[in-house]
Amino acid sequence: MKIVFQSEAAECGLACLTMIANWHGNGLDVVQLRNRVGASPRGMSLRRLVAAADTIGLIAAPMRMGLDALKAINKPCILHWDFDHFVVMRSFSRGRFEIYDPATGVRRLLPEEVSPHFTGVVVEFSKATSFMPETPRIQLRISQYFAQTQGLLRSLMGIGIIALALELCSLLGPLYMQFVIDNVVSSADFDLLTVFAIGFGLILSLQAMLAYLRSWTILILTQDLALQWATNIFAHLIKLPMEFFERRRLGDIVSRFGSIGAIQQALTVSVLEAILDGVMALASLVVMLFYSPMLSFISISALLAQGLARLVVYNNLERMSKERLVIAAKESTYFLETVRAMLPLKLFNNEMQRRQNWQGLMRGVQQLDLRKGKVDIALGSVVAYIGALENIIVIWAGARLALSGEPSSYFTIGMLIVFLSYKMQFLQRTNSILKFLVDFKMIRMHSERLADIVLTAPEPMIEKADLTHLPAMIELRNISFRYDCGEAWVLRNVNCCIREGESVALTGPSGEGKTTLVKIILGLLTPIEGEVLYGGVRIETLGIKNVRGMIGTVMQEDVLLTGTIQENITFFDNEVSTEFVQSCAQIAHIHDAIQRMPMGYHTLVGDLGSGLSGGQKQRLLLARALCKRPRVLVLDEATSHLDAENEAGVNNALADLSLTRIVVAHRPSTIAFANRVLNVANGLVNEKVIVPHRGTSKVATESSPV
Repeated sequence: MKIVFQSEAAECGLACLTMIANWHGNGLDVVQLRNRVGASPRGMSLRRLVAAADTIGLIAAPMRMGLDALKAINKPCILHWDFDHFVVMRSFSRGRFEIYDPATGVRRLLPEEVSPHFTGVVVEFSKATSFMPETPRIQLRISQYFAQTQGLLRSLMGIGIIALALELCSLLGPLYMQFVIDNVVSSADFDLLTVFAIGFGLILSLQAMLAYLRSWTILILTQDLALQWATNIFAHLIKLPMEFFERRRLGDIVSRFGSIGAIQQALTVSVLEAILDGVMALASLVVMLFYSPMLSFISISALLAQGLARLVVYNNLERMSKERLVIAAKESTYFLETVRAMLPLKLFNNEMQRRQNWQGLMRGVQQLDLRKGKVDIALGSVVAYIGALENIIVIWAGARLALSGEPSSYFTIGMLIVFLSYKMQFLQRTNSILKFLVDFKMIRMHSERLADIVLTAPEPMIEKADLTHLPAMIELRNISFRYDCGEAWVLRNVNCCIREGESVALTGPSGEGKTTLVKIILGLLTPIEGEVLYGGVRIETLGIKNVRGMIGTVMQEDVLLTGTIQENITFFDNEVSTEFVQSCAQIAHIHDAIQRMPMGYHTLVGDLGSGLSGGQKQRLLLARALCKRPRVLVLDEATSHLDAENEAGVNNALADLSLTRIVVAHRPSTIAFANRVLNVANGLVNEKVIVPHRGTSKVATESSPV
């Protein structure tokens, strides 16, 4: 069984089911399973886990049992863990449970360590008659990394030519010692010694110059590739649908994006160096065989023993490296969350607990580093011991050859020294190749993580178009939505039409789907059934980005970015005039407050709007939405932090604009400015009839389906 790590924050059930399916012979991966059975950002229930197993031909049998009975159950099985998590139990042997945790990796735990986590719920699995093996999803190919890379072949050829010339110079180096010992020392020819010194000195100068050129060229290539690859993948990342970001932790996305550097290094410079090492190792071996086949056989045997030692520990190193990446991403996420949540931490005096939790995650990373370090040290010691023993044997055998004086095996002291030099080059180069092969196989791990970004389909892209000729009308036809096929419907068969210039308020209890409905209108969520139309045309036909260009928004989770107030209002569009910015701020009732700030519109806004009150942030966000020159304005509780006076001023100003408005609100004072009120509750949308009258909150009690 191979460990499968969860890609999203709440998909431990999918990851565990993938491991079980792989063990039974089904090669699908988490992405394939997610696409088939669906996934909810809220996690997977036991009932959904059983239903998902049925779709891939596995019979799941949930049961409740104690820890002692767990030792004799059919394995592998899935355990319910900590009441909010699933893990796979692979086996029980030598008094320990082997646990495959999709969040942290493989662990071997004693029964007393399992007991605090195990909830008593187990799921056994067996094959159904409908079980069919499947092939895994196509992973990223190496050619895909270079598809949009410019200038790579030319740079690699230049580096290869320089490096080849450099390696040829290094091959000539050891001959200097043989010529001096065998030709100069025996004849005491000082003139010949000077000629050799000058000649090899020139070779050394050329070698130093070539080494400088190679290092400089590699530096330029790596920096250029780092920029190109990061730019291309970042461009793809920001085109992904909103669901991708909502289901993944921030630190995990950062960690996956950070895999670019390791992949780039392995597929470019490391590959070239490995090729050159291979050429030089082969050349060194040919020279060694020319000098002494017997001594060469000793070196080759030692090399095979070193390779076998690396092969023995490879699986452990790969597993620990995967675990470290996952735990380090979790630690990074926790750190970022802590920094962002500093205000509530201070108010609740919770800094110590947060520090202890982070320290525990950091300790987990260090423990993995220690485990991996032990393996590396042990491997390094074995490799070094084999190399030192080989050197002793070669010197012993070479000295006997040189001292024997047999004509059939002519071998001098100078030849022994040269052989040792070439042998050192051969072993170093070959060990570098072996290390590269191990590292290159590790790249698969980075590639799998990066593939979660690269292989995710971006939002549909349609050529930019002007939609100003269409009426600013939003229509929903038979819209149904739920986050997972096993969950209740959030919205069911919603039909409504918001006409041009109309103001509509969405009301209802919290958590009943008002924001979800808004996100469907904006194309941030895709409905399971039904369609959304703008101006009488489906938004997919018009292009979601083109439709969003017509809509100004203030969402609950909206944020301001680091920059000046003016830059935030214009969203860093330098072509917007200052006068228009100020007019938008006046409509949002924030202009006077900005003027009172020390630097006015050039006042800096901190990260995520720090330094501003909640009401100021909301009014700046409203000014930003208006600066977009929208034809439709969508406000999701955009005035919830405002005082009554500012709220009334903003509502009056917006009412004077000829915009189609969709407002999510709870306050009667805001609802009163709407022409219609749509109540969202229990998956249905009902219309409440009101008497349009500014400043009043009277709403008729009767309601009817839209």
